[in-house]
Amino acid sequence: MLVRRLIARLLDWLLVLVVAWPLVHEPVLVVLCAAVYDALLLRWNTLGKALTGLRVVGPASGLSLRRVLARTLITTALPGAGVVLVLTGLGWREPALMASLGWQQPWVVIGEHLPIGSAGWLASLLLVGGVTLLALSAVESLDLRGTRTWHDRKAGTAVVRLKASIR
Repeated sequence: MLVRRLIARLLDWLLVLVVAWPLVHEPVLVVLCAAVYDALLLRWNTLGKALTGLRVVGPASGLSLRRVLARTLITTALPGAGVVLVLTGLGWREPALMASLGWQQPWVVIGEHLPIGSAGWLASLLLVGGVTLLALSAVESLDLRGTRTWHDRKAGTAVVRLKASIR
C-alpha cells in the first residue's frame, strides 16, 4: 500500500508540474497549484490515486472542508515548501518571483547588492529548513498503520484500495 501511495503522489506532482510550470514558472506557485489540485480533488479522486486504484475516505459523515485542508497542508504544502526552500538555499531563483519581491540575483534586498558571502548563512538556513521539512514529510508518510499514516490520523482520513470490478 505504501508503494502505491508513493506512486500516486509522484504522479499527481508530475501532472501538476507539467501543467503548471509552463504557465507560472515559479516554484511557490507550482506548490500552490499542487495544494489547490489536492484540495479540490480530494473528495473525488486525484489522477494519481485513480491510476493506482486508491481513494481517500473520511468518516461516515464524509470529508469536511477542515479535513481536506488539514490533509492538503500536511501532504502537499509542507513538502512543497521544503522543495522551494531547498531550491532557494541552493541558489536557484526564478527571476519573476524574486523581482516581484524586490530581489535580484545573487541577492538584492531593498535595492542594495549584497556580496554572496554575507548571505551564505541565510542560504544555509533555507537549505537546512527545506531538508528538515522534506525529512519530516518523509518520516510522517512512512508511519503507516493499516490504511492510515500520521497525516491520515491527524486529518481523520484513510486511504483505501478500490476493488476491481469483475464482470
